[in-house]
Amino acid sequence: MNTLLIVDDEKSVRYSFKRIFENYYNVITAEDGKVALRVLDDNINNIDVIFLDVRMPGLNGIELLKKIKEKIKNIPVIIMTAFTDTNAAIEAMKEGAFDYLLKPLRNEQLREVVEKAISSSRLTQEAILYSEEEGLSKNVEMIVGKSQAILDVCKMIGQAAVADVPVLLSGESGVGKELVTRAIYNYSKRKGRHFMAVNCAALPDGIVESELFGSEKGAFTGAERMRIGRFEQCDNGTILLDEIGDLPLTTQAKLLRVLQDGSFERLGSNKTFKTDVRIISASNKDLHDEVRHGRFRKDLFHRLNVFTIHIPPLRERKEDIHVLSEYFVSRAEKETEKHIKGISPEALKLLMSHNWPGNVRELENVLRRAAATANADIIGSGDIHITTEHDIDEMYELAGLMRSIMDRAITAETTDGIFHCVISSAEKILIEEALRRTKGNRFQTSELLGISRVTLRKKMRDYNISSG
Repeated sequence: MNTLLIVDDEKSVRYSFKRIFENYYNVITAEDGKVALRVLDDNINNIDVIFLDVRMPGLNGIELLKKIKEKIKNIPVIIMTAFTDTNAAIEAMKEGAFDYLLKPLRNEQLREVVEKAISSSRLTQEAILYSEEEGLSKNVEMIVGKSQAILDVCKMIGQAAVADVPVLLSGESGVGKELVTRAIYNYSKRKGRHFMAVNCAALPDGIVESELFGSEKGAFTGAERMRIGRFEQCDNGTILLDEIGDLPLTTQAKLLRVLQDGSFERLGSNKTFKTDVRIISASNKDLHDEVRHGRFRKDLFHRLNVFTIHIPPLRERKEDIHVLSEYFVSRAEKETEKHIKGISPEALKLLMSHNWPGNVRELENVLRRAAATANADIIGSGDIHITTEHDIDEMYELAGLMRSIMDRAITAETTDGIFHCVISSAEKILIEEALRRTKGNRFQTSELLGISRVTLRKKMRDYNISSG
């Protein structure tokens, strides 16, 4: 379970965080900066996200942020304040804060920022090529494999790391583009400087420019404060633009200018800023095809495509399945607090026969579930539960049916009470069936239903649905 550290001198704020997150995370609180530093020293390898209030007695939030970053550079720190202070915001982001939030804070807003912070932190973990001599680490995410294909990828990582030029990663979803990115960063001369990951596909068109380049107060509806963009925060560092093929064409034009001369303007401002950022971009789309169809700028593609690394799908390097399975079971052993010796030949044969459309991520999820449900110290074929393409097709068919039911309910002439009853019933049935089809896998369930994992958790809680 991930751990959050909440530092705020207001007891009510600390209590609120515990109430919001205690069912999902381990929550530790501190009433001031000195206590927070002691807590951090005692839990140096266990804390995943830190929330800091700006105005506290003794060390203020910015001073505490600097001390924390001296101890752990890559831990996400989120600054909170009830006061609008643009200078504090700029200072916080320049000192490496993950985000800067104004109180009062909405529960959904907090859950979303925690998920983003944990995801970003995961991307910045050490990436190491597996070797039998070194053995398997249970605490570090690694690039794992013995195939020639994965060895070729690692050679290109070494070449790209020292070149300090834009890198374009291609490959299907789940192949490990985020680990390749981290490995490039880890071996580059920019190691130890800022590293940020942005999922372009997850950004609504209306805020993507603000997220990347920043915005001034009043630049658009809802822009209640000045925002520092990712490129400004990441000056002298490295930024991953994941799913770059989903960027709107207007944003692509601004990104091209950054690549050309490092300049940009915040949304709503005429002032030009400069940044020195190494861009690593990734896409599971064929960008050549996107260019041909006018959905991606040709000039931007050539700017990004200075150094290309293609990561092959798992079905094309099945010789890696055995060592990947040992690695994931080794990690799951600690996660489940079980002693699992390994995988039976029958279970391994079953894994080798699957086509793995979800690639390495799908294999990891299958083995984590197998380790959690196994009743013996060896994972057998009966512990392996794989969602087949037939199951997914049925899931999409069911989702379409339930959406149709909800559409009909919306247009029906009923009282508010009946209307909300129908909607709630339909949502509950859909979520329960989706969880059943995906064997309780919340990641797959949220993807199939087209909702975020935060929304899925909220609805499961509202309808008292268990994933077991």
